[in-house]
Amino acid sequence: MGLAVLLLLAWLGSGYIGAQRACAHDPRFACSPRDTARAIHIADPTKSWAFYGRLAPGQHDRYVFTLKHTVTVPWNLLIEQKDVANSARPVAILTNDSGAVVARATLKGAQSFFEPFSRIHYLSSPPVNLHLAAGNYHIEVVMNGPGSMQRYVMAIGEKERFGLWEIPYVLGAIHRIRTRGW
Repeated sequence: MGLAVLLLLAWLGSGYIGAQRACAHDPRFACSPRDTARAIHIADPTKSWAFYGRLAPGQHDRYVFTLKHTVTVPWNLLIEQKDVANSARPVAILTNDSGAVVARATLKGAQSFFEPFSRIHYLSSPPVNLHLAAGNYHIEVVMNGPGSMQRYVMAIGEKERFGLWEIPYVLGAIHRIRTRGW
């Protein structure tokens, strides 16, 4: 029994140490569509997040976050390359608390991107570094154009950190992403 506990702790510890150095976003699932009343709260937009959603044309997902000080964070939008035949395309619009558009992410000028953890090839919007002042922000991802339901990934932040208790969730999320269970 003692050896089993020791091995489990060693496994979790090595996963924790490895996750600190990982080149990966913390994956979360949007459970689309999400309106203003059920907006997804991004606790710390400087942390590296990947939000996985699935929308039909005309549907949207909403995200909100608050900054206490000025930050610069990367932001982009992705779809799987295998979904390019679907003409529906996500557009992400970032607004401040007064409703002014701060930035827009589209797949115009998309670049190929391979994500090693999920082993999926994506088309990514050109990377944008958002320079944001303290305040409240809203992101709306809208699916535009004709076509059928489309999966998307919205990534924000760059600090790659995972807590010990997040590792089992992240492992399950990676499996869900690899099997396209979102």
